[in-house]
Amino acid sequence: MKNLDTYTNHGIKIEVPNLKGLQLTQVEDSLGMLELTYEVRDSVFADNYPAGLVIQQDPLPHSSDFSSYVKPNRTIYLTVVKSQETFKIIPDFIANVTSKNIGKTKLEMLGFKVDFEVRNHKDKDKVLALELDDNILKPGQKITKGATIKLIFGSGDRGQPIELPDFKGMNIYLALKKASEIGLGLEIHYYDSVKNIKDSNLAVIYKQYPDPEINNKTLISIGSMITIDANLSSKLDTIYAKDTVSLKFDL
Repeated sequence: MKNLDTYTNHGIKIEVPNLKGLQLTQVEDSLGMLELTYEVRDSVFADNYPAGLVIQQDPLPHSSDFSSYVKPNRTIYLTVVKSQETFKIIPDFIANVTSKNIGKTKLEMLGFKVDFEVRNHKDKDKVLALELDDNILKPGQKITKGATIKLIFGSGDRGQPIELPDFKGMNIYLALKKASEIGLGLEIHYYDSVKNIKDSNLAVIYKQYPDPEINNKTLISIGSMITIDANLSSKLDTIYAKDTVSLKFDL
């Protein structure tokens, strides 16, 4: 029976402390001195309280109106405030931001951290893309506030040789995106099947000049203009010469 009393801490009792209103770091200090432990049983969102704040406990704390005792090494179960993630919407930086420094300032004002990456491009400091975890961000995306966004900008190395892309088989949307990334301009000839902006984005490129295959040209200078022909027809070998509309995109 003596051994049983020792094993069960018979006659030893600890007043349950009031942990409500404490941060978890404070809870550890308080319980450590009392030979008690804690476990977070639940967490809830609460906009009016800071994250990590204890708002409920089990067992309830000891008070003059309520007796609450436990044995040493017992666990107090807690409910704490969970930090609520805040999301920010990515604006259209490509169209509306003129330099990397302005882009960095706007991102930081939204609550993001910013890393830089420079890429070959004819326009110095032009914002070329925003990336998060190697994924390109699009305008309108919701990103967690505090995330680190990579801002990719142009080097301004106009005239530096780069590999000549083969645009044939791409639609206009993808070709413009590719050209913008590497610092080339596109002069696009649309055939008369293209009636509107939607058609123009979906039109498929079937011819370009210079052509890496036909013209035996593998390098081209940053800032150069590529002439391309595009049509909505999927049967590119059946296209015949017709009146064309020419547009230049100097990216």
